Amino acid sequence: MSADDLASKLSQSGIPQSSRSTIINSIIKHLLDSAESEGKGSVNNSVATGDTSATVADAADDIKLALSNIGQLSPGHPLVQRIQRDTGIQDPQKATQYTQQTLSAMKEHANENPERMRSLFRSLRMVKEVKDQQQNSDGSFLHDGYDSF
Repeated sequence: MSADDLASKLSQSGIPQSSRSTIINSIIKHLLDSAESEGKGSVNNSVATGDTSATVADAADDIKLALSNIGQLSPGHPLVQRIQRDTGIQDPQKATQYTQQTLSAMKEHANENPERMRSLFRSLRMVKEVKDQQQNSDGSFLHDGYDSF
């Protein structure tokens, strides 16, 4: 399943079509980044890597838990701010509303189609890993212009 398939579920939400996939991808990236910063490496390593020792039910539960753990959204929430940055939505209230609607759709989809949701997380995780590898391929650990003296 792609983010586009999930975005089509949001067709009646009032979220502009041009923003739907970006919001979905931003939510997943936020969850993956949050898990990495907590030292977990991913929402759940079995979800991200496709480890077959974990059941689909376990992976779906992990995704549902991660989505639920985002907490109460407000214009100051890091996820809402990320959505604003990634989509260019200027109004913080609209960004909060769109994020909440998308989270609800993602939770519903995780209940209805756990394997497809797991696949979506896994594919975005792989894209992120490839980008990280490309960024670090020059051997430099400094990427802010400070690696030359």
